[in-house]
Amino acid sequence: MPPEKPGVPLLGMVSRLVRQKGIDLLAEVLPRILDLDVQVALLGSGEPWAHAFFEDLARQHPGRFACRIGYDETLSHRIFAGADFFLMPSRFEPCGLTQMYAMRYGTLPVVRATGGLNDTVENFDEKTLEGSGFTFHDATSSALFGTIRWAIRTYSTRPEALEKPIRRAMAKCFSWQEAAEKYEGLYRMALDRRGSGKAAKEAEGKARTRREA
Repeated sequence: MPPEKPGVPLLGMVSRLVRQKGIDLLAEVLPRILDLDVQVALLGSGEPWAHAFFEDLARQHPGRFACRIGYDETLSHRIFAGADFFLMPSRFEPCGLTQMYAMRYGTLPVVRATGGLNDTVENFDEKTLEGSGFTFHDATSSALFGTIRWAIRTYSTRPEALEKPIRRAMAKCFSWQEAAEKYEGLYRMALDRRGSGKAAKEAEGKARTRREA
């Protein structure tokens, strides 16, 4: 982890370092991100080029960027808990778990709005202060950089505005109990509609019989 600097936002990422996770998008903009008043901590392993790139960048920016290649469960939870924002710029993500871990710790995710990320992270609204993270839609490095810069600017100029999203993120429930209740509701709705449709057909048949008589 980078040395602690009070008042400077910490961006964290725990991920497989592969294209699906948008790691190439991060590589394109990380030098620009490090020119901002920010620190970054990355943990993961994957494609060899990514190992070399991020380790070299960490050597160039000591105190601003820390990179650990490999897997370390204890360190991963320290990043989830200690970061101010969690990066997950996936190209596609059927579900995604790490954004849920981050939100439980009160760390706001910065994610691409795709798949499970779009389902679990609500974009921050500057007017209502609703939301539980920061999202972008285009799988481009410029969209990622713009969203990170937005999150950092909000942290620096309106820190109080993030209190509500943080509480909202921590209060989110992703248990099977809630999902099961939603499925049950859908099944009941389907049964009700099926029953209503059957009753309507029976009534229409009786009316037709009376008219013919």
